[in-house]
Amino acid sequence: MHLARAVTAAAATLSSGVLIPLNIFPATGGPDCPEWRPLINSIAAHPSLPFWIIINPNSGPGTRGSQAPLGFQQCIPLLRAPNVVVLGYVHTSEGVASRQKGVTQDVNTYAGWNKTYRPDGIFFDEVSGQSADFATYQGFVSHARSLFTGSSSFMTLNPGANPEDTAYYTIADLVLSAEDIFSQFSPSQLSLGSSTPPSKQAVVLTDGPSTPPTSLINQLITTDHIKAFYVTTDKQAGGANPYDNLPTDLESYLAAVQAAQGG
Repeated sequence: MHLARAVTAAAATLSSGVLIPLNIFPATGGPDCPEWRPLINSIAAHPSLPFWIIINPNSGPGTRGSQAPLGFQQCIPLLRAPNVVVLGYVHTSEGVASRQKGVTQDVNTYAGWNKTYRPDGIFFDEVSGQSADFATYQGFVSHARSLFTGSSSFMTLNPGANPEDTAYYTIADLVLSAEDIFSQFSPSQLSLGSSTPPSKQAVVLTDGPSTPPTSLINQLITTDHIKAFYVTTDKQAGGANPYDNLPTDLESYLAAVQAAQGG
């Protein structure tokens, strides 16, 4: 078994940061990468704040065995900073047998990208969190760790809620234990304890307010000490993708997360 490594984002000095699903295709590409420019600028403006950024070319890396699409080749390097970890998106379909080969192939594809734009680790989505599937996910993570071996190597699991089996926390660096609509979330949904450490938990909310939810930020970051929190104003109503736009006031939100830690 691979025991999870310390949750760090390189040289970032604050203990909590943001987990950002960046489902925005950088169609324009370099050198300016305008679709990602607000995030690139915010990373530079907050060098002590950890960023975990999920890139997702096409519900995964795209064509298996290929290099990244050109826009990603040009723009991922602009995300690089000591406080940033880039994660490649892989959906696991609750660990069903018919998807397991595809998961391995997607991980292998990301690992085969040129090092200038290769992710630092993997974001495993649609994780079942069930005891019966734990060995499957243990295998996924173990395989990924064998390929992503750098100092910033990082593995995230997304069951979207508290996993049934707390053993999932022992194999991951970060667990997305709440992915929800802002108005439907309460911090009481989280399970925080020795076997479910807040230092390995993340919360991601959509359909958020236009201004930073300061009270909730303070609760989750200052009081509960969860590792990563993100709220976007993007909406999932009608089946829309809630991660294909950055928050309308990204900079104010990041400043509030930093301020909650005295940063």
